[in-house]
Amino acid sequence: MSSKHAELLLLLVIASRSTSYLLSKIGLATIPPLELLGIRFSLAFIILCIIFHGKLKKITRQTMAAGLLLGAVLFSCMTLEAFSLTMIDSSMAAFLENTAVIWVLLLEAVLLRRIPSRSILSAAAVIVCGVFLLTLHGTTLFFSWGIALCLAASICYAIWIILTDRFAHTLNPLTIGILQIGVLAVLSCISTILWQEPFFPTQRIEWEVILTLVFVCTILGFTFQPVAQKYTSATHAGLFTAFNPLIAAVLGHTVLSENFGLSQLFGGALILSGILFVQLCHPSSSTTSLTTDKISSQTTLPTKY
Repeated sequence: MSSKHAELLLLLVIASRSTSYLLSKIGLATIPPLELLGIRFSLAFIILCIIFHGKLKKITRQTMAAGLLLGAVLFSCMTLEAFSLTMIDSSMAAFLENTAVIWVLLLEAVLLRRIPSRSILSAAAVIVCGVFLLTLHGTTLFFSWGIALCLAASICYAIWIILTDRFAHTLNPLTIGILQIGVLAVLSCISTILWQEPFFPTQRIEWEVILTLVFVCTILGFTFQPVAQKYTSATHAGLFTAFNPLIAAVLGHTVLSENFGLSQLFGGALILSGILFVQLCHPSSSTTSLTTDKISSQTTLPTKY
C-alpha cells in the first residue's frame, strides 16, 4: 500500500469514528446511557473475540490486570461522556473531550516531576481560552453539569492514554485492547442493572445506531487503523486524528442542526489550534502505543471508540 492510499484509509477511519458523538447523541434520546454502552461494547467484545480468538488463548496475570485497570478507566471516561451528551451538543462534547491531548502533557510533567515547557503551557493557555469561549453564551459564562462531566471525561481519557502507553511496552497490546472492551461491557451491564431500569431497544433507529457504533466506530477502526498507520508516519497520523472534533462538529451541525455562535466558533478554533500545535511541536510527547479504536505498535494520538 502506498503512503497516499494509507493516509486516505486513515482519514476514512478517523472520519468514521467521528460519527460516534453524533450517533451516541441520537441513541441517547431513547436509550439510557449505561445501557447503550453495555449493548454496544458487549457486541463489540463478542465480535472481536470471534475474530481474534487465537490471540486470547494465553493471557497472563499481568495482561489481565492491565486489561481490568484500563477497562475501568475507560468505563469512567465513556460513562462521563455518555451522560454529558444527554446535556450538551455532540459538537461541543467533541471539542471538550479532545482537550485530553493537553492533559496528557501536563500529567506527564507531574509524573516526571518536571516543569512543563513554555510551548506546552502556551498550548494549554490557548485551549483553556478556547474552552472559555466555547462555554460562553452572549456575555454570560454558561458552565453546566454537561460541560463539567465532559471535561472530567477528558481527564479520564488522558489518564487512560498514559496508562496504555506504559502497559503497551511490556504486554501484548492486542490482548489488552480486547480485554478492556470486555471489562467496559461488563461494568456497563452491571451498572445498568444497579442504577437504571433495563430497556430493550425496539425501534429501528435504535438498532441502526447501536450497530453502526459497533461496526463503524469500533470494529472498523480497531481493524484498519493499524493497517493504515503501517504505511504512514506518526506525525501525519496524529495530525489527521486532531481533526476528529472538527469532523464531529460539522456532522452535528449538518445532521442535528447544532449551531455555533461566534464565540463558540472562535473557541472551537482555539482548541483545534492548540491540539494541532501539540501534535506539531511535541509528537513524541503526545503520542502513545495504542489508540482506543485500534491496538497496534504504531504511534499516534489515541482516539476514542
